[in-house]
Amino acid sequence: MSLKSDKKNRMRSKQILLVDAVSWTSDYPEGHALRSVPKWFSNALKGAEGVDLHACHIEDDLDKAIDRDIHGVIISGSPSSAMANEAANQNLLLFLRSCLMHRIPVLGVCYGHQMIARFLRGQVQTHPEGLQLMNTEIELTPTGRACLLFKGMRTKFKAISGHADYVPELPPNCHRMAGSELTQIQAFKFQNLLYGVQFHPEFTEEIIKYLWTPRVAQWKEQVSFDLAHRIDTMKDPSPTHTIIQNFVKYLAI
Repeated sequence: MSLKSDKKNRMRSKQILLVDAVSWTSDYPEGHALRSVPKWFSNALKGAEGVDLHACHIEDDLDKAIDRDIHGVIISGSPSSAMANEAANQNLLLFLRSCLMHRIPVLGVCYGHQMIARFLRGQVQTHPEGLQLMNTEIELTPTGRACLLFKGMRTKFKAISGHADYVPELPPNCHRMAGSELTQIQAFKFQNLLYGVQFHPEFTEEIIKYLWTPRVAQWKEQVSFDLAHRIDTMKDPSPTHTIIQNFVKYLAI
């Protein structure tokens, strides 16, 4: 393919940047098929036509990564805390400022949702009920039902949650789009540009088992439920991949 035809194809396709916020430990040996955050999201985008997904790591030069003609950004979840003042978090906060300045739509997932809240001068706290690892019933608000991010989703649907921190209240000038029994802010938006979802629309039960089975020993004394049993009985949710596809199709412009 010539450079000219490649440029034309890029102009026709949606260019989506995935900020991979996961730093893998030795508990997850290299080479495993699921040891790839970009693959989780590319699988979630299967069936979506005309999408080029580009990935960079959260510790990379993120501003340089949006030099190309990016239509939208997705920020992944992470085992790291959005409350920490570590370098990666500071890097991401500066990047979010650039996205807002250049009017680039952003979807933050779990950790990404919390970092967007922090960027907007909201709060992130440890969840009072501890680890939220479960199939969660999500309920859309009227604002959520009207938002194209949730086009085709029922007012109530199941999703996979996997977080120990949360956003306790809406950041200034934001709109709540979804909640659940234990986490009232499951989704919010700001200026039709920044979107956060606390749950994991990209997750499957296979991903949960892969991520959490090595962490049972570390976490089992910190939770009030049988963690191993919870992991083994997690179910694939309703088609939450639709949410990621909707972001790319309708909101990344």
